[in-house]
Formats: sequence, structure tokens, C-alpha cells
Amino acid sequence: MQPPALKTGHLSKFQLETLFYIFYALPKDVLQAYAAQELYTREWRYHAESRLWFKEATPTEIAAVNASASGGQYTHIYFDITAWERRVYGNVNNNINITEGFLSEEDITVKFPSS
Repeated sequence: MQPPALKTGHLSKFQLETLFYIFYALPKDVLQAYAAQELYTREWRYHAESRLWFKEATPTEIAAVNASASGGQYTHIYFDITAWERRVYGNVNNNINITEGFLSEEDITVKFPSS
């Protein structure tokens, strides 16, 4: 018996880790693109050079990810694919503007050729 087809509307109900799994496990698949769109909807941004997902985070979110990082000048969290967890981005003292490497929402939007 075949499982029911996955509809893109279902992605909004998936946990964050599931979306990251779909994105990293299904390269060049249309589901990878739809997972990326859902991550962008959830305010995650893909950094093309580092190949990691980042999110501008509130102090509360940063404290939830890493209690020892609260009160610092951290502005982003990222999804660490080696540890499979969210971590605080700690490159704040190198004057690197991490946002310059983010793909735009248009870059990740699924486009179908017109016939």
C-alpha cells in the first residue's frame, strides 16, 4: 500500500529538525526547495558560502539555545548539521556581516517553467 502523497501544505506542520532533514537529505529534489521555502517562512535564512541556516534571534531564543550566551552581543542562531541542533552564532567580534551571504527569498522560491 502506498503512503499518501506529501502535500506542500503539510510542511508548515513539520518540526524544524524535520525540515532541515528534508533540506539536507534530498539535494536537487523539489521537496528540498519546498522545505527551504518553509524555513524562510519561519524566518530562517540560508547562507550560501557556509551552507548553513541562520535565524536572527531574540535574547530569549538565544538563552533557550545556550544559557551561557545570554546577555552577550549575539544576534543569530544557526542549525549545526554535525550536532543536529541549534547553536548560537559566535562570530560577533570579527566584524563579519553574516547577512551578506544569505540567499534571497526569490533565490529559493520554487519556479516551474512556463509551457
